[in-house]
Amino acid sequence: MKKSVVIYGYSILGSKIAKVLEEKAYKIIIISFEEEQIIKAKKDGYEVITSTLLNDNELIEIGIGKNVDSLFCVSNSNKHNLFVTLSARNLDKNLKIISTSKTKAEAKKLIIAGATKILNPNELTAQRIFRYMTKPLMLKVLDEILFSKSDLNISEIYVKKDSILNGKLLKDITIHKKYNILLIGTMDKELGEKFIFNSKGINHKIDEGDILVVVGQSTELNKFRKSIGGVEV
Repeated sequence: MKKSVVIYGYSILGSKIAKVLEEKAYKIIIISFEEEQIIKAKKDGYEVITSTLLNDNELIEIGIGKNVDSLFCVSNSNKHNLFVTLSARNLDKNLKIISTSKTKAEAKKLIIAGATKILNPNELTAQRIFRYMTKPLMLKVLDEILFSKSDLNISEIYVKKDSILNGKLLKDITIHKKYNILLIGTMDKELGEKFIFNSKGINHKIDEGDILVVVGQSTELNKFRKSIGGVEV
């Protein structure tokens, strides 16, 4: 039986998530109250339900508390995302709820409301991250980040001029292992932010302005960032 996933809001981020999960054979249901999003989701071939989900009956009708495994609250309305997160959590204590926020204050409210994971497009540049979710490794990482109770997160770290990694070759970097961090790759500013997977074996030289894409526990990511003199994007 396929896992059922509800994506509340067919925003740019919502459409990226749907595309990735479709490749993983999840049953996807798109919920939206915006006409433009509804038209686009239908055009993309998804099952679409027009609803705000602002009352419990609507949540129950789409399967919350029964056969829905995960709920993504990624609509363009922060208030709607918060309300739906709170209502869905009250109906199902075990539901995986992934919500989006643009500020730390919003993130705290969502966590209190019952969100399992928070996606912050401003901090994670999530739209760009999802663009690279085409490799089996990245799909595995996505599953772990979004559908487990682990503290794993994706982070982008800007390499400053005084960073200890400035001028180092990618293959020579080992400091991330000290913090149990997975170095996915780099985005090279000189190549128009072309993404270079670490697994491809390209011996890329890290320069000021490059961005490291890493995965690890939040506390370890912060330690790693400070140790190399980097800045979170």
